[in-house]
Amino acid sequence: MKTMMTAALRATLATTTILGSAAILSAPAAAQTTTASIRGQVTGPDGAPAAGAAVTAVNTGTNQTQRSTADGNGAFVLNGLRPGQYRITTTATSGETAERLVIVSIGQSATLDIRLAAPAPTPASGTETETTIDGTPPAAPGGGDGGEIVVTGNRLVEVKTSEIATNITQEQIRTLPQTDRNFLSFAALAPGVRYNDSETNKGFQAGASAASQVNVFIDGVSLKNKLREGGVAGQQNSRGNPFGQLAVQEFRVLTQNYKAEYEQAGSAIITSVTKSGTNEFHGEVFGQYTDRSLSQTDYIVRRRGDPKPAFERKQYGASLGGPIIKDKLFFFGAYEGNDQDRALIVNSSGEQAAINEFEQFSGRRLSEFEGAFVSPFRQDFYFGKLTLTPDERQVFDLSFSRRQETDIQGFDGNVSYESAENKINTVDTYLFKWTYTGDSFVNEFNANYLSYIFNPTSLNPDLPSFDYAGVIVFGGKDSTRREVQQSYTFRNDLTYTGLDTHVFKVGGRVEITDIEFINNAYIQPRYTFNRADNAGTPDDTSDDLTFAFPSEARLGLGNGRIYGSNTQVGVYAQDDWDVTGRLQLNIGVRWDYETNAKNNNFRTPDNAAAALRALPSTFYFDPENYISTGNNRKPFAGAIAPRFGFSWDIKDDQSTVIFGGAGRYYDRNNFNNTVDELSRTINPVGVFRFSPNGTPRRGLPTVAWNPSYLTRDGLLTLLSTQPETGLPELLATKNNTKPPVNDQVSFGIRQRVGPFQASLSGSYQRGRNGYTYLFATRQNGGLGAPNDPALLSTVRALGYQNVLIGYDGLDTRYKALFFTLDKTYTEASGWGLNIAYTLGKAEKNGANDVFDLFSLDEVVPDAYGWRPSVGDERHRVVLSGIVDLPLGFKFSTITTLGSGSAYNIVDTTNGTEPGQREFRVGYPEKNCIKGLFAFCEVNLTLAKRFSIFGNSDSFEAAVDVLNAFNNKNFAGFDEGINLSATPPDTLRPADAANATRVLTLPRRVQFRLGYRF
Repeated sequence: MKTMMTAALRATLATTTILGSAAILSAPAAAQTTTASIRGQVTGPDGAPAAGAAVTAVNTGTNQTQRSTADGNGAFVLNGLRPGQYRITTTATSGETAERLVIVSIGQSATLDIRLAAPAPTPASGTETETTIDGTPPAAPGGGDGGEIVVTGNRLVEVKTSEIATNITQEQIRTLPQTDRNFLSFAALAPGVRYNDSETNKGFQAGASAASQVNVFIDGVSLKNKLREGGVAGQQNSRGNPFGQLAVQEFRVLTQNYKAEYEQAGSAIITSVTKSGTNEFHGEVFGQYTDRSLSQTDYIVRRRGDPKPAFERKQYGASLGGPIIKDKLFFFGAYEGNDQDRALIVNSSGEQAAINEFEQFSGRRLSEFEGAFVSPFRQDFYFGKLTLTPDERQVFDLSFSRRQETDIQGFDGNVSYESAENKINTVDTYLFKWTYTGDSFVNEFNANYLSYIFNPTSLNPDLPSFDYAGVIVFGGKDSTRREVQQSYTFRNDLTYTGLDTHVFKVGGRVEITDIEFINNAYIQPRYTFNRADNAGTPDDTSDDLTFAFPSEARLGLGNGRIYGSNTQVGVYAQDDWDVTGRLQLNIGVRWDYETNAKNNNFRTPDNAAAALRALPSTFYFDPENYISTGNNRKPFAGAIAPRFGFSWDIKDDQSTVIFGGAGRYYDRNNFNNTVDELSRTINPVGVFRFSPNGTPRRGLPTVAWNPSYLTRDGLLTLLSTQPETGLPELLATKNNTKPPVNDQVSFGIRQRVGPFQASLSGSYQRGRNGYTYLFATRQNGGLGAPNDPALLSTVRALGYQNVLIGYDGLDTRYKALFFTLDKTYTEASGWGLNIAYTLGKAEKNGANDVFDLFSLDEVVPDAYGWRPSVGDERHRVVLSGIVDLPLGFKFSTITTLGSGSAYNIVDTTNGTEPGQREFRVGYPEKNCIKGLFAFCEVNLTLAKRFSIFGNSDSFEAAVDVLNAFNNKNFAGFDEGINLSATPPDTLRPADAANATRVLTLPRRVQFRLGYRF
């Protein structure tokens, strides 16, 4: 690690020099990952351009001031605005003025056209006056002003943009009902985005892409999971929250056509900004609670006749922010706790004959393992931030966050509690940001550090694991891991507005990522017991399997650490060009490069190289392309991503805007995918196969079972006497593996309808280069069954049981129509409504695997054909709304309606080998709202707010009713059919009787209390 830190320090110094030079030599530019901009035109009382008018924006919270001067056409740009409320004051050279309070949101490129009023007579002493933008009487709260500016209340609404994006406000975060304060859940308010509200796996995905292709930015710090699946650091198999909601001010969901400043995502991006201190002290405390007595019993639990399991969730927290030095130095801090205790039920799904056989041969009673067991989860989140504004031109931010959690899970159904593990997560972030505003440019420098430690630890590491297939798994968890991701990132973005009609942005980032893997897999052996009748197979007629002995055992034969370091470089250029007052073009390109994305220095061992060369070349496999000499794996330099967008304001009043765009978006492969070849070399896993008499089974060698093999020492003895047994798999990475890439095209229209902003857009996305593993030991020249006896014999002689090769051939495609209707809530209007409708079709090739890491049933992913992606659903409607009621009450809802996610069905009637399977598609029964929908979830909140010490504070009591109508939302249907079986297998209907799980928790009530000042 010391070596890596030294390398990182050297790279850091080089990076600082490069970025510093860029700031001096390049045209000035600044990203909008955490800021916003206002563009517009200033006109005089006669409608003529007010050249030279001074436009000043003052942040009402901190008094930080930014200025712009209108050009010869009256156009102005205010860049690098931190999300918040601003007082915009405009003064013409001839004295006319206008003033307006507006709110800008994160990532917005809003339009604000300003019409000046003639100088008013000097009022009498003591008289107060108010002047609006166009000199008319002040607009009623919540209204517009004759089409000169599109506002809802005083919040600017972005319409002249090519991006497809959804902004989530603080009012929505604070008011709308949600399960457990995970701010990612509000991403589902954006069309084309799905949030996974599983109790043990929180995350989101978009389009047809896997969750690993999303990215989340917090104040510009990327929380990208570089190690494994899940997309967000710390979210893999976690019920925790990625960031404390109390510290989140607002965020933006970008689903398509986002600009060149965004990186490392093939689908959706979330960019959020944290709260900051202001000139006034503000604080908040909250608590929320629910438990078993406030919840209905899960349908599946009731159907099995099990008792209602234990459940309790407590969440609590506090925040405080304010001035240290007025107008100069501010602080903000927050803490959140999340304590959950829920019972998971161990209940075997085995048939009675299998259970009887298990009890006969194992000497254990199934009742020893079944029952409800508490699964405790604990999370603590800490956040602190300092903001310094020494003068009008500079802002410094320094922040720290820590998320730490423990989560005992990994048991349920057929897996016993003693096989559980404690999934320990720790995520730390540090951020330094310096923003400098010049006369015609904004420069933003960002240095940050992220540390992510994932340490799932077996509760019983000294116990072997026993898997009686279909009945029960008991013993210790088969692995304990420690995975570390440390990322040091330096980024500089500049925005230049000195050229009429153009806003140029250029930027660069360098990230040094150090990784550490300790994968103590199968330190204690895992034994798998199967019951199968293989009589009549060509190579053996006496290998019928029973629970009398294990059919297979796996044992870890190494214990080593893996270190790696990778430097990622990204540069971009973007031009937002106002061709006319109506037409804007967004033209950009970015280039990303990684020095060690494919474990480039790895040297293939000699015996592994010989094993690869012994295999036949095929259309998908060239042995030489999988043999690394340590210097023949070149980094991929072709990640050039052009992006183009446009918006056309038809009437030049922002009421009707046509927009669209096309672009290429590169993501990256997880380290876990390409480091496996090294991991399996350092930590090989031996696979032992057993039979009654030692004859082959399906072309694979076996050893006659002996009870002495039921320990680690017994397997090691077997390995020493028969070295051809217990051989590990050989995994090989393709030398020229390409990173995932997604091409996107969109076209749409936005229309203002009274207080609403409506949008209709079409989207097409095509993903390529997804990573998966294939068998390289297939029969018939690589086109047949996975195990060719002759090839396996050759491979075994070189020390491996078989060969898996990495392959960048996973593809996705997504076609959708998005419709949104939005009216943002304001206190003045007293209501807000947001509707997002998605008509979509998401498809992929490859296996029906959430993570897509193995495609072993067919020769290559294309042989599967196009199949529904995980989460594919034709129709989905998400409705959210907030309305003020009499007596200080407030009602809100998030209602989700869907036609039901498609699932894949494998028909093995004609056989199980490549080309013999048929793949079908199934849909769940529509049992909601008289057969219109298969998925319904209605969440409701009723809140009451009142002041205790005057108008400067607010106490709130709220009750949430989650899944108010107790909709079941079934899933887990039969995904296999074999009509040639005896008796013939029939596909069971996708209805309540055949569901094995539900997608949402049953109805539950949650109480919340909060106090703000």
